[in-house]
Amino acid sequence: MASSTPQLYCLNKNYSTWSLRGWVAMRALNIDFETVMLTVGGPGVPDMGTPAADALMMRAGPTGKTPALHVQKPGSSGEKHIIFESLAIMEYLAEDYPSLWPADRFERAYARSLAAEMATSFEALRNYSMNIRKTYPFDPELYNANVEKNILRLSSIWEELRSKAVAKDNDEGFLFGSFTALDAMYAPIMFRLRGFSLKDKLQGKLAAAYVDHMLNFEAMREWEESSSLETEWVKRNEVYN
Repeated sequence: MASSTPQLYCLNKNYSTWSLRGWVAMRALNIDFETVMLTVGGPGVPDMGTPAADALMMRAGPTGKTPALHVQKPGSSGEKHIIFESLAIMEYLAEDYPSLWPADRFERAYARSLAAEMATSFEALRNYSMNIRKTYPFDPELYNANVEKNILRLSSIWEELRSKAVAKDNDEGFLFGSFTALDAMYAPIMFRLRGFSLKDKLQGKLAAAYVDHMLNFEAMREWEESSSLETEWVKRNEVYN
């Protein structure tokens, strides 16, 4: 009989920004789940876009992308349901864990708006592929007006939300005080800012402190520790290759 424990399918922890989002959210909620790693960059599956990688990724679900959450339907005899896309996974989780979004209706709508913006925008910063195992000195050739615009936008959001959160009771250092899906959506940016020496470009002490808080968050440190043990190398995710 199939296990009823949810399974979260993830790509290499060192590189996979989207996998990180879903995984951090589930760890922050203390959900009992199994991480199923789909690993590329080794001898058998050298890179994405190869037939071997395509076959591997189809294990995650119909889109062939990660993260994908496999859950057993209640009352079924092992029938699985697959939730794919990070935001959809978090909306699914929020039905049982409503704290994953702010309690206030307008704050919740704002958080969802910002989460959608993160999912669809910040193209310039995405050129800095997440690579947790490496730290680079600041590169002025990579840093252009569009990157600066992205960082200033993030600075504004984080400074605004943290300035409100610090005035709340039981502030835990996250954007709305306690951890929400929005913090999970920004998680990969933290490793990019640190890895490419971009943190000093942030505007505002609260925004900078938020980055430090996220990097020291237990779930983030756990993910980072696991990524440090990976040895695979994916050329397309290496900015300097």
